[in-house]
Amino acid sequence: MTDVVWITPTYPWAGEPDTGIFYRTQASALERLGQAVTVVCPTPWAPWPLPDLNPRWRHHADSPRVATDDGVMVTRPRFPNVPGAPDWSRPDRRMAAAAWRARTLWSGARLIHGHSSLTGLAAWRLAGRAGLPLVLTFHGSDINYWPHQRRDRLANLRAAASSASAIVAVSGPLADAVRDLTGVQAIHLPIGTDHRSLAAARLPRSGARRLLGLPDDRVVVLFVGNLLWWKGVRELADAILGVSEPVLGVFVGGGPEAGYGEADPRARGRLVYCGSQPHDIAMRYMSAADVLVLPSHTEGLPTVLVEAGSLGLPVIASRVGGIPELLGADRGTLLADVSAEGVAAAIAWFLDHRDEAQVAAGRLRELVLRDYDVDTNAARLLELYRAVAAGSGPTAGRRPSSS
Repeated sequence: MTDVVWITPTYPWAGEPDTGIFYRTQASALERLGQAVTVVCPTPWAPWPLPDLNPRWRHHADSPRVATDDGVMVTRPRFPNVPGAPDWSRPDRRMAAAAWRARTLWSGARLIHGHSSLTGLAAWRLAGRAGLPLVLTFHGSDINYWPHQRRDRLANLRAAASSASAIVAVSGPLADAVRDLTGVQAIHLPIGTDHRSLAAARLPRSGARRLLGLPDDRVVVLFVGNLLWWKGVRELADAILGVSEPVLGVFVGGGPEAGYGEADPRARGRLVYCGSQPHDIAMRYMSAADVLVLPSHTEGLPTVLVEAGSLGLPVIASRVGGIPELLGADRGTLLADVSAEGVAAAIAWFLDHRDEAQVAAGRLRELVLRDYDVDTNAARLLELYRAVAAGSGPTAGRRPSSS
């Protein structure tokens, strides 16, 4: 089979167990199909004493340079970077150079697959240098930044898209956004999730709460993800404090919004911030929860919603990105707006209509089991790899050029 090298912006490791889980899910599925995947995750490097002064830089410094994760080789070549990765510093060039220096680890590759937009530019440059066909996958809301914050880089993005042998988008709306921005039609192919492993890890609600130290007599409203402003963390915390019936808001993930609302006199233990957790523990929190809420301002296709659907957990989420694909047709609650009042109203509705919400969760489960299975969708991706390597892919005959 075709040997494939992935270029990704993140990949899970012990220091950051909850970042880029969807990359691991798909790479592991490809490995189960017999497809060798080498993941190259260019990692920012900073000179001393920056790693000792900034926790984020310390994480970068501590991440393993080479490791094997569930049969997948992962290398993290370092590249010098300006803090904050401003676009004027052209980090994609240095990412590509770092990946090239690590080429002895992927010298047998016959195809390069770049994930996400900025890392996709690095993959485009690398593919041009290596003379290999290029596949690009757009995963999320970062595509929305290009018409505004990255206007001066649009020519590069469009060149990368036009030279790629195939472009994949994980949701229908994202495929449309890629087409509108680059002029190239993307293939709609969600990553999906490993339903079998989720089913095996699922626990009864009371048992999961006992293991996690959560009370049995509270309605648990769960958030799982990076604690960033655009994920709607503040709106959710304010909503929980504004709901008249006591509910327990549990936030699983790390980020700058951690602890928001705890100083509010109304909190009185109603908000719990659990920090970053390994995937199996995050799924335990899903087993313990009554409803998952994701009030993001922007998204692609959140894997956490697919996982909630697989476990039969009711979902409340914003009407952005690929979320309506999942929650439309009464498969969950789509927020009218992302505000504390809007989220509070949705939670209040859930409290009064829990049986209806559970029926909707059953419809969501049917959808994700059918259309969002990682093994099924990885097999489709493998077919695409074979077609591209054989020169018969969606844009056969194109070869990348990073000039």
